[in-house]
Amino acid sequence: MEWAVLVLIAAAAAAYVGWPRAEAEPATIEADDLRARRAQLLGELDEIDADLAMERISEDDRRAGRRAIAPELREVTERLRALGEPLEPGL
Repeated sequence: MEWAVLVLIAAAAAAYVGWPRAEAEPATIEADDLRARRAQLLGELDEIDADLAMERISEDDRRAGRRAIAPELREVTERLRALGEPLEPGL
């Protein structure tokens, strides 16, 4: 009788390990990547503002930095919206 229980447990473990798992959808993976890139770009904007506040850069440098980041940030945000995904994770 004990061997039957062990065989049942082994069969259940084999079925669990061998059962195909659902992979994350490509759209979800893309959305996660886009959210991470958006967070990175927003962090860069914060750094530029902090640099200006600490007088490490001029107002002209701040504007130039923001202009350099803005097109990619806009593109990433629009792609997230096109996917119908929230801009922040967990929302």
